[in-house]
Amino acid sequence: MNEVEMDKKIKPILVTGSHRSGSTWVGQMLATAPHIAYIQEPFNIGINIGTIPTILPLWFQNITDKEAELYKSIFEDLMQYKYPLINNINKTKSLRHAAQIVKGQGLFLWYKMNNRIPLLKDPIAIFSAEWLSATFDMNVVVLIRHPAAFCSSLKIKDLQFDFSNLQQESLINGRLLKYKDEIQEYSTNKKDLIDQAILLWNIIHHTINIYKSKHPEWIFVRHEDLSKNPIDEFQDLYNKLNLQFTDTVKTRILKSTGNHNPVEQKSKNEFVRDSKKNIYNWKKRLTKQEIDYIKDETSEIAPLFYSETEW
Repeated sequence: MNEVEMDKKIKPILVTGSHRSGSTWVGQMLATAPHIAYIQEPFNIGINIGTIPTILPLWFQNITDKEAELYKSIFEDLMQYKYPLINNINKTKSLRHAAQIVKGQGLFLWYKMNNRIPLLKDPIAIFSAEWLSATFDMNVVVLIRHPAAFCSSLKIKDLQFDFSNLQQESLINGRLLKYKDEIQEYSTNKKDLIDQAILLWNIIHHTINIYKSKHPEWIFVRHEDLSKNPIDEFQDLYNKLNLQFTDTVKTRILKSTGNHNPVEQKSKNEFVRDSKKNIYNWKKRLTKQEIDYIKDETSEIAPLFYSETEW
């Protein structure tokens, strides 16, 4: 297959799934392919100088057909690399912001001039994945991560979550109905970080399991499988997405995952690690009591993705 034939078959890509599941790593490795444009987290409401002009109202915003008219044009502009220059200039408060704007504007112009195909990396878009996929004809890659690994990652980052963000009518009376009471309880009363992480993991992976049933055409990948055998697993992922697995791609994957890298993440270089040894870091970060508790509290959903031996 030559480049022209391959390009015709490449669709826009959404990389989503559980946050703290390697979505940035996977997105960056996929964006190493020729003709791909990497777009960072438009759903992340914590980013001030962003890629869309409107900050979404909530973390994990669930865009449905009902809200489509509010958001469709915003994301159409994003997919066409229309950078929100004026909006970002109005929010500029520092030289760092100004530098981000110059870089963002330049990158989007370069993407447009070179007819790049958008790759949207955003785990916070997990509940809007169906809308994005249907509206923009996207290939969807959904990342999955072991519940103990997810909980340990939130623990070391101290990532607290306000569950009132999930009290969206379309969620708590829709696919998250079974978690409605817990979401309301966690929204009202502050819970321990491990408890927060467990509920988030259950909610997200319950949703992923629904997607697996409804969308067999989507690609579902476990973080652990990519980490154990990165070259073969990424090559398979590239093939499914009709991307070119070049020597440059292979070299970058090896550089980011090889055993010459640290086992634990380092500041300013978080996505370069010994991927195989990183898989079970949670066994050192969590106590046995915490691991047993996480296993018990995720026992309804976890066996859908992980076997007993993977604990």
